[in-house]
Parts: sequence; C-alpha cells; structure tokens
Amino acid sequence: MGIRVGLIINPDAGKDIRRLVSSASYVSNFTKVELGKRVVMGLNASKVDEVLIMHDNYGLGEDVFDMLSKHITTNLTLVETKGTGTVQDTLVAARKMREAGVKAVVVVGGDGTLRAVYKSCGNEVPMVCVAAGTNNVTGAYYDATLAGYAAGLVATGLVGGEGLRRVKSIEVLVNGRHADTAVIDVAFMRTPYIGAKAVVDVNDILYAVFSKGEPTDIGLASILGFIKPTSFESDFGYLVEFGGDGFEVKAIVMPGEFRTISVKGYRAVKIYEVVEIPAGKYVVALDGERELEVYEDDLVSIRLTPNGPLLINVHKVLNAICGLSLRR
Repeated sequence: MGIRVGLIINPDAGKDIRRLVSSASYVSNFTKVELGKRVVMGLNASKVDEVLIMHDNYGLGEDVFDMLSKHITTNLTLVETKGTGTVQDTLVAARKMREAGVKAVVVVGGDGTLRAVYKSCGNEVPMVCVAAGTNNVTGAYYDATLAGYAAGLVATGLVGGEGLRRVKSIEVLVNGRHADTAVIDVAFMRTPYIGAKAVVDVNDILYAVFSKGEPTDIGLASILGFIKPTSFESDFGYLVEFGGDGFEVKAIVMPGEFRTISVKGYRAVKIYEVVEIPAGKYVVALDGERELEVYEDDLVSIRLTPNGPLLINVHKVLNAICGLSLRR
C-alpha cells in the first residue's frame, strides 16, 4: 500500500458572506488549485507513495490530479464523495482517507474545514491546514509547498512527535449527549435561526467558550485574545459572558473589522470541566459557523478536552530535518 497522505481542498472556503461586510479576501478556485498543486509537489519531494485527493463538485481536486499525475513520481488518486456541494463531502472524503490508512492530511481551507476533517479523521491522524479561509487560527501561514513537505516528512516517519502538537477541543452536550465538537470556540447566539452560517454580528452572542484566543488571531478568538491571551498548549480555556455593565474590549472579529464588544465577565474552564449554559433558545456557532439550534427545555453544556486534533507544526518539522539526508 505504501505511505499515503490525504489532500482536501474546500471549494467554498474564503467565499462566504463576510466578503460583503468586511475586508476579507476572496479566495478563488484558481488560487486553491495552485495551493493544492504546491502541496502535492511538497509531498512528492518528501517521497510519499500516494496522495489521496478529495473529488469535489467544482473539480478542484481533479484539476490538481490532471495537471500533476503524469509529471511526478508520487501516485495520485481521487477520492469520491457524495457530491452534495456541502460540508458532507469533506466529512465523507476525510472518513475514506482515514479508512485508507493515511499517515497525514493536508487541508486547504479555514478553521471550519479543519474542524470537519478532524470530526471524520479523529485525533490520531496528523493534519496541517493551509490558510485559505476567512479565519485561520489553525492555519499555517507558510507556502503550501512547505506545508506539503512537512506533512510528508511526518507521514514517512522522518520527523516524529517533536513536529506535532496536540490541541484542545470543545465538546457540546445537549441533554447529556454529545451533539457536536469545535476546536477553537463555541458561541451561543440569540439569532432566531441558523441562516447564513458565518457569524457576522457579534452583538448577538450571549456566551462563548474558547479553547484558545491570542491577540494575533482573527475572528471570535480575537475577543479572548485581547481579554486573556490563551494558547492551545495551556491546560484551560475560558467562558465569556457578553453584554451588561462589565467592560469593553476591542477585537478583530473579521479581517479589517475592529469591533468594540461589551463583556459582562469571564472565567477559566479547566480540562474535562463540564460547564452548563443558562437555559434559552440559542443558535450555536462552532468555530465561527452556525451549525446547531437548541431550545429552552434543553440542558446544554460544554466540556473542554485535551484530545483535539494532532496538528503539524511546519516550522518545527522543517527545523528537525536540517542537516539530515533524505535518501531512502
């Protein structure tokens, strides 16, 4: 079978409604194909045997396959999905890649795409996200060639655990049962329905739970970043309650968009701690995308866990192989 690595390119990343209300960049399909090609060239240089590429409705994966399959030594294979044009395609492709035994996955997209891949691949498949979304807290701001190369070095075993980091995740429980999972933040909003998934008006947020938030982050994590900077490596997160007569914080909730937000209070949340959210009708946004509705008679809580995605640290991986021979 050889060493396999997955490549998932999200055709919808970097295209949502936030382009109309902020200075967020539009990430074209052409750009994503070029990013995918560079990922594959990096994987080829690391001498992986096969790259499994998600086949999407826009044909981005197929374009990468057609342009490179006859020009590199690494084998390329398209992974079929349900063809729904939704996140279900990513979930299906990631599950098939996990079942095929991939040693790593490269994601071209944003935080929402990585979250979907994590939900299907689990927390033992190393992954790296090439920043191509609106908010890229988990994204690698390196050229896609380097991200692919680093993923290949991890997959082939040339770099081990020193190039990886386990990050936290947030489990959402409804009536005592697992309902969904986020990697960075879970926001409870007073909007009446899900509608457009992207979170645009932060004034609708009543409560939010964060596993991470630093001043260099863009999106909801920026709020925590300017209140109480918290890294993925810390052993706690934070619950923030909005509104009231507490204090105000200025955060960058979308690219180019500074917002002044009223905060009633905040407190630390320990690993494995279960925090109940006050009863109410909420739309729940996970990693910046509204996904779930809960009602007044639901018992809603969150649990912070240390068992989130296993992320590839491109900088550490590439430094680890400096001076080493790559002959196999």
